[in-house]
Amino acid sequence: MDEPTGEAPQSRRRVQRTINFDRSVLERARAAATYLASYEPQAGVRSLADIVNPAVLAYVTELEDLYNAGEPFRPVLRMPSGRPAKR
Repeated sequence: MDEPTGEAPQSRRRVQRTINFDRSVLERARAAATYLASYEPQAGVRSLADIVNPAVLAYVTELEDLYNAGEPFRPVLRMPSGRPAKR
């Protein structure tokens, strides 16, 4: 489970994944994306992905700083499904 699986792809190509959000968070983000795309083009938000990608990147960077000496975590091919076992 903690094995490296090669180099992380450096492509900026987008991929589709399924993820679960808290309903209230998703509703707020969708409302923000819809409003900003329609009325505030200078915000640079045209879709939900324009909100989610920078937010996830910022949080992952923070986790790397806190738990991995500022280095990217080792890439993995597949994440285990379900919740992690209690230690």
